[in-house]
Amino acid sequence: MSDFTSLSRRDWLTLADRFYGRLDRTLAGLTSDEWQRPTAYLGWSARDVLAHMTSAMPVNFREVLGRALDGNPGPPPEFDTFSRNAREVERRRTVPVASLVREFRTELEAILRTYRELSDSDWDRPAWFFVGRVRVRTLFLAQFADNVFHERDLLMANRRWPGFDPEYTAPLVDWFLRELRPATFRPERAVGLRAAMRYRLHGPTGGDWTLTVADGACRVERGADRRVDVTLVADAESLVAAAQARAAPWVGRLARTVDWIRGRARAEDTVAAVTGAASLAWALARRRIRIGGDRTVIARLNRAFWHFWQRTAMTAANIAKG
Repeated sequence: MSDFTSLSRRDWLTLADRFYGRLDRTLAGLTSDEWQRPTAYLGWSARDVLAHMTSAMPVNFREVLGRALDGNPGPPPEFDTFSRNAREVERRRTVPVASLVREFRTELEAILRTYRELSDSDWDRPAWFFVGRVRVRTLFLAQFADNVFHERDLLMANRRWPGFDPEYTAPLVDWFLRELRPATFRPERAVGLRAAMRYRLHGPTGGDWTLTVADGACRVERGADRRVDVTLVADAESLVAAAQARAAPWVGRLARTVDWIRGRARAEDTVAAVTGAASLAWALARRRIRIGGDRTVIARLNRAFWHFWQRTAMTAANIAKG
């Protein structure tokens, strides 16, 4: 198990460069037919996922990074990531894949150049993301983790997925649990709750982490040296896949036929909610994720956190906080 906090800015950039070299080979190796295959991500084709990866840099990450580096770590006035990304994907539907790949490489190199030119103090500057107040480092890690999982989307759709490389995914899993998970905590839904939950993850990126909720605060620490109320057992890939609403491609396609239920403005939220619920249900039914312990505490803990498919509401709430 790797400690993400022990890695310096240079260490993270070295790992990212190694991954992006692999990703570049992945993008170059997909055929025209493979780009049309449906993926596990929100009912999108492989081509749509590439368009999303490309647009996310200028319309999401570069905006909040620029604000942070300009000394303004507050939220932008509008940051609805689901609908913004869907608009950008739709806009790129007629763009040839080769052009999308070139645009992705150009955008990626531009934002990585910014990170390379930062000082170590810039790396720790306050910033904002949809989970609320973060640091510049968090923006880098969110984009890195996002693209690692999107490569999985592309390769799984084409039955080429070899599994995660633990060299960079082990510290990203540690980051996901110790920083991103507590950032989604909702103290207003945890009044009076005192509970401890153990994540016991197996496989090359696994280990033990303990989540503690007490006095309206949440923290996650490495290790398993205390009694807990709830234990979750899974491999890291299944846990993150369920948390990030990766469902069978047919689920996403079905979700897009009913995306009108909550109105056009909430269409992407509807798709995310359907795929998110299906993803978690499938993982539990297949015992890819096993949860044991006090059922009342399990229910209260689940309610005390925002979930991926509630991202629009979470973003709006965090913008309102300033």
